[in-house]
Amino acid sequence: MDIKVNESGNIRRELSAEISYDELIPHFNKAFIEFRKKATHPGFRKGKMPLDMVKKLYGDSIEYSSLEDIAADIFRDYIIENNIELAGKGEIKDLNYDPKKNLKFKINFEVFPDLKVENYKNLELKQIKYKIDDSLIDEEIKYHRFRNAGFEIDGIASDDNYIITVDLQNLDESGNILIGQNQKDLKIYLGNEEIYPEFKKAFKGIKEGEVKVIDSTNAEGNAKKVQITCNKVEKIIYPELDEKFFLKITGKDTIKTEDEFREEIRDALSKIYNSISERKLRDDVISELVKLNDVEIPGSYIENILNTITDNYLEQNKSKKLPANFSESEFKKEKRADAIFSGKWHLIREKLIKMENITIEEEDYKKIADENASQYNIPAEKLLEVYKENEDVKAKILNDKLIDRIISYAEIEVKEELKTKVNSAEEIS
Repeated sequence: MDIKVNESGNIRRELSAEISYDELIPHFNKAFIEFRKKATHPGFRKGKMPLDMVKKLYGDSIEYSSLEDIAADIFRDYIIENNIELAGKGEIKDLNYDPKKNLKFKINFEVFPDLKVENYKNLELKQIKYKIDDSLIDEEIKYHRFRNAGFEIDGIASDDNYIITVDLQNLDESGNILIGQNQKDLKIYLGNEEIYPEFKKAFKGIKEGEVKVIDSTNAEGNAKKVQITCNKVEKIIYPELDEKFFLKITGKDTIKTEDEFREEIRDALSKIYNSISERKLRDDVISELVKLNDVEIPGSYIENILNTITDNYLEQNKSKKLPANFSESEFKKEKRADAIFSGKWHLIREKLIKMENITIEEEDYKKIADENASQYNIPAEKLLEVYKENEDVKAKILNDKLIDRIISYAEIEVKEELKTKVNSAEEIS
């Protein structure tokens, strides 16, 4: 058997093989035996046909039909014996069989590149440390009081501390009702800053049972009229800032005063926003490593990642209705850049873990088990054993320890920023 492998660049390879007929005989015999198991012939039960008869009647056909499997087996054995880290599957390009003489074939395949990750120390990074402004604490307390408020029926909405229940009905230019363009029993908090000014003005001082017509505009900016009918007016009764309220919000019975409560809120918000800052710093580490270290990614590996992303998306939406115009090929096009980035980071990460000799210790598992025990209501000892066998947990620990190591090498410019409001709903998700 003559096997040669030619390299084309850092990741592409071509295996050329020539196998003599004598070397093919064991492979053919294996194919004859497999065929015999399923073969039927007059006078013989299924699978009991003599092997010599199988060879005589079907030998040539079986030999030809088994050639691709033989090539695949030889290729697989070569990959295993030479400890080659294959990326994806090989592709047979040429398959030439000269009966009773030899088989020649070529297989193109890709391997993972031999990386040289050099640019990973002394990264120049920036991090924000947040200082919580009193206005943000005020907003947080207002939110908690609103969530825990009671309601009292009132006759008139005299300020913003009311919730009104209204019916909305669109009208034409002449004031006639537009059928099907209405909303019933819509609850509106008058302190909501998103209310359109013309509606805000109309709602001010509105009474139960009162009907008003508002001049407004539609989504296209065209004039429209809306009739509002107020069905209910409820005054919001906010809870007192006392020990009972402090305990309900914080779960701590040691907080006795409003100042102590505000400090507790400040600490909680600081942890949230500085956690966001830490998460961004770690994301920046990954982005910088991928940017500074050029990595050639095997195309088959990218396809594997894309298939995984797509399968996960379809699984997550299995119980939901996919968009009518959903196209798997278009979805993969949209996600291709993400797959390439993910592939580059994976290869860089695995190389750096080896270079930095990062390993998992018993304490690493124990730390995660202790952190999650109360959340899952499972004893930490049981979680510990589960985590030791979980590949995702292992990968997370190694990933976190690597990023910690890179951060320890980095030059980080820390900037303090006064946090006055939530920038977006996603910010604290």
